[in-house]
Amino acid sequence: MKRKLIITLFFISMLQFSFGQEFKIVRETKKLIDSRDIYLNGGTRAEFGGKSRTSIKIDLPPNTVEWYYSFTTTKGESGTGNLNLAIQLASMLMDPSGLTSQTISIVKVPEGVAAVDIYLVDQINVQLFLQKVDANGGTFLQYPEGMVQNTKQAIVKVDDIKRGTCYLGLMNPSSLDAIKINIEVVAITETRIKIAKTEEQEKAEMYGVLAKTQFDNGAYDKCVEYCDKAMAEYELGWVLATKGLAQLILDKEIEGTETYINAITLVKKQPNSNRVLRDMIKNIDNALKIKPELKGAEEIRGLIEQQK
Repeated sequence: MKRKLIITLFFISMLQFSFGQEFKIVRETKKLIDSRDIYLNGGTRAEFGGKSRTSIKIDLPPNTVEWYYSFTTTKGESGTGNLNLAIQLASMLMDPSGLTSQTISIVKVPEGVAAVDIYLVDQINVQLFLQKVDANGGTFLQYPEGMVQNTKQAIVKVDDIKRGTCYLGLMNPSSLDAIKINIEVVAITETRIKIAKTEEQEKAEMYGVLAKTQFDNGAYDKCVEYCDKAMAEYELGWVLATKGLAQLILDKEIEGTETYINAITLVKKQPNSNRVLRDMIKNIDNALKIKPELKGAEEIRGLIEQQK
């Protein structure tokens, strides 16, 4: 009875997963600020008209996981190049590797020629920034992650502030020379979308559960038979893993190893792959507690561990 209870328990995780709702993660770009030109006077000249500081309000959309702004500069009122930040980020999201520090480093930003300071601030501190309290012995608070100083062009990533409203405070650090800034702001949102199961997939899952029941009862040959029926309906990685473990217990090391290799390959292509791989390792560990001499189990466990 104790042995049967242990075997039953070590498949509970897989059973819950198999009938759980599956989701796919969809990442999208949301343009918050279209490419915008901003003219700022030098600090001294701003006293006689114009301004040397301004702000941009950023309303972050729901499900924002990170956001970016890029900018370039020119002196005076001359034109600036196109940033095309949203287009570049969208093309990177289509790549399997997604957005990484390496891919972000190749985002093209037109070369700037005049320095600008940009601060990420909240609603209270944007007013202090615009009032130039820092130039009169006061201070304003800003988020270091979104700050650049004395910079001519850049792309800046922000992932600490992901909800609500914030502001970019732009300042011309020059006392005399005016500058023109071209800036664009883009958010990356992440949405979980339910994956509708087909009739074939649902039948395969039911056969998979029957296979587990046979496994729990020690009917390993019958377990393999139900796994094959499941795979004939729809290929599920966790079902192949169940079959592979049953084959190992039946002392069919070569067949079991081959089945596990196919299972690993399949699992990596399906949703929630890391969770399934972890469950596969737990199931092997529990099987080894019951049958320490289980041939091939340690090698397969190591192979699965390498895939995580």
